[in-house]
Amino acid sequence: LKRAALELFGAMCTPLRRVLQLPPGAAPLSRQAGRLPSRSTARPGGAAAARRGAASVSAASFTPRRSRFDLPVERSADPVSRFKLAEPPEGDEIPRKAIRLDRITAEDVATQWPPPALVEASIPVANEVRRPHLWLTDDTTISAEDVGRFVKLPRDDLLELLPEGPCGELARDLTLVPSRTRPVGLMLRKLSVELIMQLQELRDATNARGQPRINKAGFLLDGHRGVGKSQVLNLITMWARRNGWLVVLEPATARYRTEIADIKRSNNGVYIQNEFAQQFLEATSIANRQKLQEIPVDMSAYGSTVIDGEPVKEARRLYNPLIEKTVDQEVAAQGLDEFERLRRVAAYAKQVRMPSMVEQLRDPVNVWEIVEFGLENQAYATQAVAEMFVQLQHQVTHPVLVIVDQWNECFPVSQYVSIRYDNTRFHGYIPAYHLTMPRALHRWDGNKYRRGLKICATSWARYKRRDYRPELLGVKDHEVRTVRNFSQLEFANYVTYLRMMNVLHNFPREDLEYHYMLTQGNGFQARKLLSTLY
Repeated sequence: LKRAALELFGAMCTPLRRVLQLPPGAAPLSRQAGRLPSRSTARPGGAAAARRGAASVSAASFTPRRSRFDLPVERSADPVSRFKLAEPPEGDEIPRKAIRLDRITAEDVATQWPPPALVEASIPVANEVRRPHLWLTDDTTISAEDVGRFVKLPRDDLLELLPEGPCGELARDLTLVPSRTRPVGLMLRKLSVELIMQLQELRDATNARGQPRINKAGFLLDGHRGVGKSQVLNLITMWARRNGWLVVLEPATARYRTEIADIKRSNNGVYIQNEFAQQFLEATSIANRQKLQEIPVDMSAYGSTVIDGEPVKEARRLYNPLIEKTVDQEVAAQGLDEFERLRRVAAYAKQVRMPSMVEQLRDPVNVWEIVEFGLENQAYATQAVAEMFVQLQHQVTHPVLVIVDQWNECFPVSQYVSIRYDNTRFHGYIPAYHLTMPRALHRWDGNKYRRGLKICATSWARYKRRDYRPELLGVKDHEVRTVRNFSQLEFANYVTYLRMMNVLHNFPREDLEYHYMLTQGNGFQARKLLSTLY
């Protein structure tokens, strides 16, 4: 019965022989494994049984064929841990006895832990970074040799110089740094040095009469995503405020069209955003209150806008058809001549009353009173923003720098919907430039500032870069500045900075050029790749 069972088992294992490529004369798997003893040695034909036994031994040592896609198998012995508990030396037998946990003393623990290998091991010392030109030593004089260096900034200076919030993803860069008190750095790019040098010359510029005047509209920073446009704006903002400029900063223009708040439509067809306007005034007043108090109000320009921020002349045009229709009816009824008709049209146009903050704040002394009135009265916040910009355009007390990040976000459609835009190219969504806050920032009007200019930057985080034509908005070719990717020196300094800030660990020096090739020097790609791998 046992022999019949073995033969049946061998027949069942025939397909398995083909898979394992066993010789035809090999013994069944049960005999190869040695689980069932062979009884052929006590029977006739023992020589044949011996040959089958030899074949079974060779089959047992046979290694199955491995696929080239199999993972490698670790065959070495397990490494011995250095930090294991102390063991008694060989030959010394320590009698074992029961020990109560409440009777274990500190001396007993000291004999077991820490092991001598851990205590006697030398503590690795961090090697000094061999880049003496990583940090900017003197920030008062900046030259072309400082390109690629980092400006060291304490955390308090960031809050003081950027109360509106940083442009771009600087906040995300700070979260990568483990320390919450260590100073951080911003790299001086080539364009940053160029703009700082030009602003130094324009700060005290005068016209032919000796009056302060800046004859420049501004600059538009363009470039691919992640090249560092927003970081250039951050550095320019902090440098300008340290050097006496009045800086009006808007770091996140896109939020005015993506975040939903209360809006009201005016007669001009503009949608008023008083809540966002009040937030803008509050952020602007934190760093510029003292300078705004020193700027007197130009009464000839005060009151030139209405409650929705539009000029008074454009708002009055809406009533011209109604006035002309009324006067024509009077001319037909009374038989008036053309001179009397024109006189009545002008008289009725003067009687049109436009809602404005001038009725509530008649004689402001300085620009800060206009800003404060907008903070206290939300209904006039939008007009206060427009009046502040008008006064900054006419003043010559301080050099003014208006910085707008994500400037191209002022032109696509917003998240607000309106039935007025159905069956149009906007497909029911309100365009961003029909909202009051993007409307106050979207104009390329740096040439209107007597002593000031405008610096804007594009952002391609939400949209793919397409055929962008800023010349249609009034931007000239010489006013466009393109931000490029990191050079090899700047990329090496960037990696060194991340290592010093404990963002990267065990970065291989020999792979520096390889990672530069992978990222092409793009700051966004470099941060994502390096922080993920190291």
